[in-house]
Amino acid sequence: MPVPKANQRAVNKYVKNNYDRINVTMPKGRKDTVKARADAQGQSVNAYINTAIEGRIAQEDTGEAGGISLSPNTIKAAQEAAKAAGEGLLQFVARAIESRATLDKRKRG
Repeated sequence: MPVPKANQRAVNKYVKNNYDRINVTMPKGRKDTVKARADAQGQSVNAYINTAIEGRIAQEDTGEAGGISLSPNTIKAAQEAAKAAGEGLLQFVARAIESRATLDKRKRG
């Protein structure tokens, strides 16, 4: 049975007011992989992608991205410094490491 147009308009209005939309572009074939993995987890593709994004954000927020683990005090200091610099945590840490490596190289130099 078709959905009445009034119901569809109400759903569209709710989605527009409560969600942001992003058009994701990926290499050919990746969509099928994402769908298969989402199905295996019992999730929609949308839920699977959102879960992946939330996981990445959590990694970045805790400093655990890329398998690196830092103490809570170090993470807090880096978060505060990154915020003051107007950078994301990983961007700030990467820049700090590059700067330190450059200074160390000059000392050896």
